[in-house]
Amino acid sequence: MLLKPKLASDSVVVKHSSLMISIEGIMFCLLAKRGLYWPAQKTLFVADTHFGKEVTFRKLGVAVPSSSTQSTLSTIAQMIAQCQASRLVLLGDMFHARSSISPGVRESLDIFFATHKQLRCTLVLGNHDKGLFPRTAGWPIEIVASGTLIDTVSTAHFPQEPSSGSRLLLCGHLHPAYRFSSKIGSVGKLPCFWLSNRQLVLPALGEFTGTQIIYPSKSDHTWVIVEDQIMRV
Repeated sequence: MLLKPKLASDSVVVKHSSLMISIEGIMFCLLAKRGLYWPAQKTLFVADTHFGKEVTFRKLGVAVPSSSTQSTLSTIAQMIAQCQASRLVLLGDMFHARSSISPGVRESLDIFFATHKQLRCTLVLGNHDKGLFPRTAGWPIEIVASGTLIDTVSTAHFPQEPSSGSRLLLCGHLHPAYRFSSKIGSVGKLPCFWLSNRQLVLPALGEFTGTQIIYPSKSDHTWVIVEDQIMRV
């Protein structure tokens, strides 16, 4: 079996604030706050933070909440403390656009990195991150390309085939969500983790991001996030 989740019987709905699973013989912890922790590497993975997206939208005259970046950083800090992670890997789309890196967003990130001086931070480039390197000067961020390996796991922003020699790919980009339906139609959707063809797609972490409905096959595995809990579908 590809996946050996530590769950109760499939006939029972079980919810967890965090959940240990084994994929390709590697133990991971799914976090209801939309992160993935790899205990053996002391590494926390998150995807699609889109810092500063609210700034860009407000500049365009769209009335949106102004504190989503700070809220997202607070969520990351909570997961770091919960797991005692020593490394943070951002699976692409750290920022939303050039216009997103406002003085307020810079200050929030300055405070975050000053508070986590021992944290190693890596950004796997996403499509929204292109051309932003000069603007991130001064922050302790290692920038790597898609396909970069951590031990036997490859990392990327877009879903793609795992790198040669790797067991699994961790990625983002899709902002995956699972839609629940009844006989009379859709009853709503929830953000989720989606495992398909040795690719584990993480839910978008950004507080101000949309979602995309996924359509898992029978061989896929999906976990939805509801009310700060994880439930396997």
